[in-house]
Amino acid sequence: MNLSTHHPPNTLNELEDGALVEATLRGDYGAFEQLFLRHSDRVYSVAMGILRDEAEAQDAVQETFLSAFRKLSSFRQESPFRAWLLRITTNTCLMRLRTRRRRPEVPLEVRTPSFSDDGHFERAVVDWSPLAEKALEDHELGERLRAAVEELPEKYRVVLMLADYEHLSMQEIAELLHLTVPAVKTRLHRARLGVREAVTDYLGGRT
Repeated sequence: MNLSTHHPPNTLNELEDGALVEATLRGDYGAFEQLFLRHSDRVYSVAMGILRDEAEAQDAVQETFLSAFRKLSSFRQESPFRAWLLRITTNTCLMRLRTRRRRPEVPLEVRTPSFSDDGHFERAVVDWSPLAEKALEDHELGERLRAAVEELPEKYRVVLMLADYEHLSMQEIAELLHLTVPAVKTRLHRARLGVREAVTDYLGGRT
């Protein structure tokens, strides 16, 4: 897309998101191009985490920014532009998931036998902090972590991505997914334990 700018191109990257939004609304479409350059990698990362398909994630990025451009006048500066954009991203991806033909997912508490009927984790696991730190140094463990997240059922994976990767608050996630805050906390707890168990099993099998 060939976008004209009113600001010199080399100054756009110095503007905060809010200023870029205001410039776009005044007709400076180069400012929106800067928003795309600044946030497209993160949007793609979220889309991939939810959709688990490269082509669909790329389409979701384009759809997200097109939707954001159309809705830009509704953006309120009280909240960060990034959080607003990620809400659009998540909604876009969830709509794609609803229309995608896929096999029914096995609930996490059924697939993972170490959960009790009330959702508590019955088997003791090692502390998560050393695992997370070790994953930064251990490529193989990092790959196992990513695989464990991808293997989560959709409703748990989405909450984990938004909370632990995008750092949205429980309230923001609840509003985004039309859930109660306690329901979000329950899903996040189960998702974290499911991933932790998978990594613990992996470490236990290593020689």
